[in-house]
Amino acid sequence: MKTKKILLLVPAMLIGILIHAQSVTWRQVNGPGTWSHTKFAAATNGVLYSIEQSGQLYKTDPTAGTWSQIDTVSYVNTVQLYAGSKSVFTIEKDGSLFRINPDSGEWKRLGEAGDWANTIVGIATYGYLFTIESNGALYATNANTGVKLRIGKAEFASTQHLFEAAGKLYSIEKDGSLYETSEADGNRKKVGTSNAWANSIAGATLAGKLYTIENDGSLYITELVSGGRQKAGVVPFDKTRFMVSAKGKFYIIEASGSMYEAGVN
Repeated sequence: MKTKKILLLVPAMLIGILIHAQSVTWRQVNGPGTWSHTKFAAATNGVLYSIEQSGQLYKTDPTAGTWSQIDTVSYVNTVQLYAGSKSVFTIEKDGSLFRINPDSGEWKRLGEAGDWANTIVGIATYGYLFTIESNGALYATNANTGVKLRIGKAEFASTQHLFEAAGKLYSIEKDGSLYETSEADGNRKKVGTSNAWANSIAGATLAGKLYTIENDGSLYITELVSGGRQKAGVVPFDKTRFMVSAKGKFYIIEASGSMYEAGVN
């Protein structure tokens, strides 16, 4: 991915689509295929974190398209990456959880070795890492102490995508249904129409709404309180691998390794 410390943005490729009073604009960030070796990506506080196939960990300002390597630790054994409010978290092949200080590069194991081996999906929030295991159990791990507590019933095994907004968890299940879950006790309820998100391949939350891309490139906006969905447009991102939100925009990395900045007005 990174052949130079800084690459300039390509000339803005701004395209607008107006459907249902929603305008979608996007532009390519840096050159085509710049992120072709990216294995994992996550974002928080306006910064994109990524791990390359080489095992290097980078932080990127997605607006400017500039990046820097965080440390010299090798992350070749990392299988999951999450970005919290102050720290970055990795789960390794042996199931161990590590916390990384993105400023100093300090890499520290949390909790017991191998304790996250069965994790299928997770999301980092303010002070906690929420994870779901293959048996359907939901856990909250204290980001500072590594203490891991089970929350609610073991009914999350079908979760495919996990998001967070306004202090609540939102999950898309294998059947395409959307659920809202309390971070305090794990109680959950279905939101919106059953199976409505069945074709979603990626998503991210922004300003209390869920934005999802479907396998035909359609972009949908979901009001999380009501579950109402609205099609914002069709974008050329049907091969999306990663989708994150940062600085009021969305950043999409495609299978080709190209990154795009997208905005909805």
